[in-house]
Amino acid sequence: MGKFILKRFIYAIISLAIIATVSFFLICMKPGDPIAAKVQQLPESSRKVLVEKYGLDDPMLTRYVEYVKGLFTEGNLGDSIIYDGRTVNMLLESSALVSAKIGLIAIVIQVVIGVLLGMVQALYREKLGDQVIRVLVVLAICIPSFVFCAILQYFVGFKWKLTPIMGWGKPIHYVLPVVAYSIPGIATYCKYMRTSTISVLGEDYILTATAKGCSKTRLVFKHVFRNAILPIVTMVPVAVSNVFAGSMVIEKFFSIPGMGQHYVKAVSDSDPYMILGMAIFFAFTYIVALFFVDILYGLVDPRIRVAKDTR
Repeated sequence: MGKFILKRFIYAIISLAIIATVSFFLICMKPGDPIAAKVQQLPESSRKVLVEKYGLDDPMLTRYVEYVKGLFTEGNLGDSIIYDGRTVNMLLESSALVSAKIGLIAIVIQVVIGVLLGMVQALYREKLGDQVIRVLVVLAICIPSFVFCAILQYFVGFKWKLTPIMGWGKPIHYVLPVVAYSIPGIATYCKYMRTSTISVLGEDYILTATAKGCSKTRLVFKHVFRNAILPIVTMVPVAVSNVFAGSMVIEKFFSIPGMGQHYVKAVSDSDPYMILGMAIFFAFTYIVALFFVDILYGLVDPRIRVAKDTR
């Protein structure tokens, strides 16, 4: 296992280096002046000062070497041009926690409700309840998240006045964004859990356990659940890594100061190092998630083991 972890760590570093390299050159080769919006009201002398400050007059290869050196030695993601005097790291520190709070609460709700509904559907498949839930699942997956945001804002916030329509800072402000974030995820986990559970129920060892008189409760929780949950185990770490990138629309709708707002502003204002830093951060969280997926697989299912290298 130690050798496997070391290999995965090396692969992760190489993958991150490749992503950083490709992202750097794609973003820096993009046409346009990254400081045009910032200096449009300033004289030419001020523009030259800013160009020198951010190293935009240096050759691209020199800028790349300096950026990669700072990234892998200090974890420095660069300086934001739009947010003068603030680094990308500072902006991520202030906004990542906000996005994480909403996303992680939503993921817990998604997994718990989605897994339970999926198992209930599989155990009572083709019944009326199963058919109704299947229709709702399809609707929840197909309808864009901003539609749920608008519906929740109108009915819960405006018409019924149960929660604020937007804002941040109080526990009540979590309700609408968390619900809007949770609905598509619940449907997705429900769909996969239903399919996985039905597949497990048809396995020979389930039929054998039933023939030996195993109780339904023991059968479901001891044999079915542990094997049917494997696809969810794969999905959850990836969903956690997408917490920071997957809530842009929701954060915009509810005026939440998370990473989504910074990313949208960075793209609209052509802030190269902000875009690059966030892209690398998203890639890092995704790589870490995939690493933990491999480990969790072996913990959940004893049949899955990392083969020893016999060469």
